[in-house]
Amino acid sequence: MTYLRLILLFIFTTTAMAKQPVVEITVETDIYNYAMEVLDGQSPLEINDFSGKNSLRDVVEFILVQKALALGGSQIQFSFTLGNYDARNAKLLRDGLLLIGFDSIWLSQVKDLQDDVYISDEIIRKGEYWAGIYTSQENKKKMKINNVEDFKRLSVVSSRHWLVDWQTLTAIAPKKLMHEDEWLGMAKLVDLGWIDVMLAPFTKNRPFSYQGDGYKIVAVDGVKISLNDSRHFVVSRKHPLGKETFIALQKGLKILRKQGVIDKAFRQAGFFNPHVKDWTIINQHLLNTP
Repeated sequence: MTYLRLILLFIFTTTAMAKQPVVEITVETDIYNYAMEVLDGQSPLEINDFSGKNSLRDVVEFILVQKALALGGSQIQFSFTLGNYDARNAKLLRDGLLLIGFDSIWLSQVKDLQDDVYISDEIIRKGEYWAGIYTSQENKKKMKINNVEDFKRLSVVSSRHWLVDWQTLTAIAPKKLMHEDEWLGMAKLVDLGWIDVMLAPFTKNRPFSYQGDGYKIVAVDGVKISLNDSRHFVVSRKHPLGKETFIALQKGLKILRKQGVIDKAFRQAGFFNPHVKDWTIINQHLLNTP
């Protein structure tokens, strides 16, 4: 290759790279770190195995949304700002300060924002989201929950920012419902026995549990709660790249759904879990569908 051709190739490559915008995305610190473990050096487009140790629902979505965008033709590159953004991302999306949320949002939570955001097809369809009832190891030895009346005698911790969780628990009306901003704080309260239970997705293997620095919580066997809503990715209408990003996202999600990748990813992560298929639904009496 001649020197002139090398120069022309360099100019072409540099120009092409310059046309690929880099967009900042805010994401929870632990979810980002877990996603890096699951990706293990692969790009989101390359990965086909979602069965890693810390492959949680949020982690799967962090990867799937990027996979969908790439399949849909988006050339956007992302940089990540880490922190505690659970309660702030909806406002950032509404104001056009965040292009897209990498964590899905309940439809009932985002419907009021339709003038400001685009709402994707479902990533989790209504009727697919089951939550386990988690308690401390010590409490599990003596705790029996067979029906909604047993659950009503308990103290529960959740977050008002988790709209569907909070509304579901309020409708069940436990003895005490306590607000806590952070998931880690909830887990520690339950581990210490100061609060009886909390809700969390099922993990991949039995016994279902979460463990970290200063806490371990385990699921009560045989019972689950339905969070009866669908979850969607949200793109800001006010962001300059909003419309083109939404078009690419929708195209990519349709491809992933048709290929069975979405179901496969959630199954491998344990979020869609055959082990709990026949467990008792504590809030069955509150559901709109049988």
